[in-house]
Amino acid sequence: MMRRMFKGVALAGALLALDGFAEECKGVALYSDGSDNGQMIETGRTFPESPEWKANWGNFDGMNAPYIRLSGMKNVQGDWKGLLSFPSLPLHVDGGMLRLKVRATQNAKFGVWLKGTSSESRVYYVNLTADKTQSLEIPLESLGVTGSMDVANVGVGLFGVPQYQYTTLFIDDVELSCTKSGSSVVSSSSSVAFANDERWEYEFSNVESWSVNREARLLPAVESEFSAAYSPQERNALLSTTDADFVVSMLDHLKIVNSIRAKEMTAQKSRLSWYDNLYTVVRNRLRENVVANPKQLYFEAEAIAANSDYTVIPLLVADLDYVYSACSDATCASMRNVNAHLLTAGLPTSFVRGSKVSLVLDPYFIVTKQRELPSVSVCVAGSCKSVSPGNQLELEFPSSGLQTIVVKLKSGDQNVEQKLFVEVK
Repeated sequence: MMRRMFKGVALAGALLALDGFAEECKGVALYSDGSDNGQMIETGRTFPESPEWKANWGNFDGMNAPYIRLSGMKNVQGDWKGLLSFPSLPLHVDGGMLRLKVRATQNAKFGVWLKGTSSESRVYYVNLTADKTQSLEIPLESLGVTGSMDVANVGVGLFGVPQYQYTTLFIDDVELSCTKSGSSVVSSSSSVAFANDERWEYEFSNVESWSVNREARLLPAVESEFSAAYSPQERNALLSTTDADFVVSMLDHLKIVNSIRAKEMTAQKSRLSWYDNLYTVVRNRLRENVVANPKQLYFEAEAIAANSDYTVIPLLVADLDYVYSACSDATCASMRNVNAHLLTAGLPTSFVRGSKVSLVLDPYFIVTKQRELPSVSVCVAGSCKSVSPGNQLELEFPSSGLQTIVVKLKSGDQNVEQKLFVEVK
């Protein structure tokens, strides 16, 4: 009887040990079905354009929409490279494979690599045939990773792209097959230490928010403007009805209002709300050079966040008048312009590293025509602090996981209380 019990206990222990081992090494999808939007680190990016994270150019053989799309063309031959950051990173890997699907519209030399917290792997190259999907399963040994590694980013590139050749790269189903919990990456309760054992120091700009001019800071070049929604003829027709700089549809206006008033939102969607709202308003412009380019500001803020390892986060702010077109009567036979105001804040990242981060309010990251800037206060876990342009706040989150930041904005008689959502890692 005792012998049978011992054998039973031994068998149970072995099964538990095997189960524990199975849990220790698990596959993690970094991007799949467009549900895990990431970011491309703007610092060092040489791709002509930023990625589209939920592209839909139809379903291909072996790759279904949505997927990541990187497109562009340059006037010189060269290498296009960039680092992708996903919400689930960083991860501790120990062997296994990097899996992903890739496809290009031209014959191309594709390369992929892993960036760690302190080093980079080798680049794994593969020749892509135009309009043919390739499913890659790359052993980490083929990337020169023979032991464990803390993966912070996935690098992708097209190499030797000919000049004046428009090329599109599609990426989908990115996965690391063997991640482990015994990570040596920074925990959510610690602050990031750098080589000199100091926190990353932010240097404020000396620009005026109302100025349309913004120089590139960490980006390699100034970003292009949003493409204009109206033709010259449509602009002239609208200018005869209003003095406003921006005219949007009633549906777009309602989308803006709903996004600012949202009580719940994923961190990924929250990260895009400021960009999407500014895109909606500014592309519907009736004049050029009205305000600073929101795309430039957003990508610069994203680069600063990444450069600080997501411990220093610029707060994006917009304070703009616009009008929207509404029906004059129940039949909608004619339209009228209704005055509206966009007063909103945003973050350039869906996550932060550590429970303590610095929130920066730099005039560089405020889009406005007003000479008097809005007042700003920020609340975390019921504790509110005011911050003025040219200053920063130290925010402390109560725990890891999804957290809420309440931003209170006041501009003239306009008052907005907006919730931003971020994941604390």
